[in-house]
Amino acid sequence: MQNAKCKIKEIKKILIRCPNWIGDVMLSLPAISVVREVFPSINISALIKSSLSPLIEGNPDINEIISFSPETMSVYERLKFYRGLKDKNFDSAILLTNSFESALSVYLGGIKNRIGYNSDMRRIFLTESIPVPSRKYPRVHQADFYLTLIKAISEARSQKPEARSKNVSFYIPEDIQNSIDKFWEEKGLSIKSPVIGMNIGAFYGSAKRWLPERFAEVGDTIYEKLRGEVIIFGSQEEKAVENEIRGKMRYNPISMVGKTTMKSLAAMIKRCHLFITNDSGPMHIAAAVGTPIVAIFGSTDPSETSPLCSNYKIVRKPVDCSPCWKRECPTDHKCMKLIEVSDVMDAVKAMLTI
Repeated sequence: MQNAKCKIKEIKKILIRCPNWIGDVMLSLPAISVVREVFPSINISALIKSSLSPLIEGNPDINEIISFSPETMSVYERLKFYRGLKDKNFDSAILLTNSFESALSVYLGGIKNRIGYNSDMRRIFLTESIPVPSRKYPRVHQADFYLTLIKAISEARSQKPEARSKNVSFYIPEDIQNSIDKFWEEKGLSIKSPVIGMNIGAFYGSAKRWLPERFAEVGDTIYEKLRGEVIIFGSQEEKAVENEIRGKMRYNPISMVGKTTMKSLAAMIKRCHLFITNDSGPMHIAAAVGTPIVAIFGSTDPSETSPLCSNYKIVRKPVDCSPCWKRECPTDHKCMKLIEVSDVMDAVKAMLTI
């Protein structure tokens, strides 16, 4: 590691480059919170993809949100945008992303102190290049991965803050929560118990998704054995998966697949008694709003991406090829096939009795 060059007294206006996935943004919030604790009076701006900006809207640790849509911009447009950061007069930047382009962006933005991991051959653009934590066991939780960077700008902390001691929160506007409360009443959900959300998707890839037919059986079991109500959640891209699940169910669950915004999704999850989910962004939103979680893990490792809360149960079967972190399973998807309906229902019943 290079000698620290980023002194506390030099920092007055900082830019934090947020991650590019829902779950990663949620897991980065403890790091942003610690920046605010260390520097309570500085201006903190967050640079984030437009589609993810609702995740941090209303966050009290952030003074300004700068959103952009790199996926729709040409190379010229992106470079022009990055150079435009000079007008903001940031003196420091923390990169919670690992890409070459994100390091280039703060370099082109003329930011004096540029802190990030030395991945992807980008050390030349960083003034504080931090070695990437080992990916060997025991693995580093993703929230701690982000927190490690904060050590580079804080002489006041000799130890890395613990992510699990930090509360992750999600701001829901009052009008949105009121509309969801009204929806609950219209559906008669306020007098039915329990209301259980099922998140059937995982945007990263199919390797992280449990089997549709087993989600269907879990849904029917909730209706038959628990006298509960099921709400299915997912993105528009997961409509086909939802149709397969509904086609195999004997009961008619409420569908919110492709019908929610980030804020309304959070408000609905908050009203649920329990949230059954693959390892995904909505899992971390559930943790932020305080809803108990049953999390199904297959190709990924809960020691890295488990929810930042205490009220959850992990359902996972150890197999020799997991974790593989692949988007699509190249073999027989046994990490998910070995997870039975009874495994998930046992976790559901346990969480409902807590």
